[in-house]
Amino acid sequence: MKRVIFFSILILAVCINSYAGTCRVVYKPDKTVSIILPAAKSKLANETKEQWLNRVFTKAMQGELKGFPYDDIDDALLPKSYEDRDAWEGEKGVGVYVNHEKAKTIRETKEKQRLIKEEEKRILRQQAEQNLIDKGIIKPE
Repeated sequence: MKRVIFFSILILAVCINSYAGTCRVVYKPDKTVSIILPAAKSKLANETKEQWLNRVFTKAMQGELKGFPYDDIDDALLPKSYEDRDAWEGEKGVGVYVNHEKAKTIRETKEKQRLIKEEEKRILRQQAEQNLIDKGIIKPE
């Protein structure tokens, strides 16, 4: 299951200005979304806000996002938490929302993967210890 979600988030404590907040939501046929958040520092000195956003969004919409429907919205309309961003979905005219079933499945999968990695590490430690015992470097407990 491949989902590509673009997040270009730049947090500048010093430079939060009037350009912050506008993002483009690109809706894909499988209901996944790509979010394009322009970095404020990408604005050229001689550009208006509209010119800047048009330049950034046009460039971002090339390639795999070309031709998909989109909305330009205030980023305050996105889900409040980025924790479940892999489960964000949307449709033009409906907006972006969290698919809670999908979020639950993703969390469960990540937890299973974490447990598998822990078990693999435990086995490797056990094998390394046995190897040291076999070589007589350490004594068994």
